[in-house]
Amino acid sequence: EISRGSTVLELGCGLGVPGIIAHLMGGKVVLTDQPNLLTQLSDNLERNFDMNGDNGISIEAKALSWSREDVKDLITECSLELHGFDFVMNCDCVYEPLYGKSWKLLVEVIDELLRVNPKCIVLSSVERRNADGVNLFIDAMKQSEYVRDVK
Repeated sequence: EISRGSTVLELGCGLGVPGIIAHLMGGKVVLTDQPNLLTQLSDNLERNFDMNGDNGISIEAKALSWSREDVKDLITECSLELHGFDFVMNCDCVYEPLYGKSWKLLVEVIDELLRVNPKCIVLSSVERRNADGVNLFIDAMKQSEYVRDVK
């Protein structure tokens, strides 16, 4: 359960709604997406939240391109090298007609996050559509080195 002080990473956050909810539950949240998509999200966060993190709780937007190296850099930037994130979320990030095979990079990033923190809980939410690539994503997750269970 996400609780006060839990570290939460949202991948491909778009508007960041799941991450914002995690923040309201008390999580220390990092919302990530491609650099060109963060301007409006950052503005909205600054208008609606204390970006200095009252009582050690914070929410912030950061650019992240999906790769093992870039997520390692993010972990270092967030000073989480020893523990990693407690929770990782992604919502509607797998849809081949729109995003191509980028789910392969998503699997790589999730695998690295689980290498750093094997107890991390990853929540992936997808809408099923024709030719969406979700089955391929799930199969790749099951074959990843650090993924223990896929439900």
